[in-house]
Amino acid sequence: MPCPFFSTTHTTEPACTASPAIPAITNDSPPSLAGPLYRRVLADVTAEQLPAGAVVLDIGTGPGQVPRMIAEECPHLSLTGVDLSPEMIAHATVANGQVSGPGQVGFQVADVADLPFSDGSVDLVVSSISMHHWDNVAASLNEVVRVLRPGAAAWIYDFRPAVSRAARTTPGLPAEISVENPLHGSSRLNPIGRLVLRHNT
Repeated sequence: MPCPFFSTTHTTEPACTASPAIPAITNDSPPSLAGPLYRRVLADVTAEQLPAGAVVLDIGTGPGQVPRMIAEECPHLSLTGVDLSPEMIAHATVANGQVSGPGQVGFQVADVADLPFSDGSVDLVVSSISMHHWDNVAASLNEVVRVLRPGAAAWIYDFRPAVSRAARTTPGLPAEISVENPLHGSSRLNPIGRLVLRHNT
């Protein structure tokens, strides 16, 4: 099914390509969880039906595969990947330059605890298997919520113990918090969960 996008504040109404099936990541999966998880993130973003020009931020982007995958399916979105590693951002930038096609994708070095975005400027935050590396999870989650526009969400995908620990740091955040351990729609053996933060309006 095509995925229509619309907004009263945008002049165009493009659509994503066909929504990919949502895979289940289980202990029976190949050694690398990245591929199935990235496809799950892509499916979730596509299903969100964000309007044209919406800003999507990928935290801990590494080589930048997630923003590039999203751009291929939803070229009307504005995507930025950030990572603490200059080497990873250099790799992501080079890889992005080798891909032809539509989509606005950029990469920059940044710390999740000090994001280079204005308050309320981001429509969706995603992060894949990065949070367990963050030095100060509570401060970082506060920074994630800061950059979200009112009503917007952050989806933090990580190993289930990391998601559970992070959820215990959220009291006082100006956000609605929910935990999926494991990810909704996947096997109970799935090692990946998701922390969802939705900025209070």
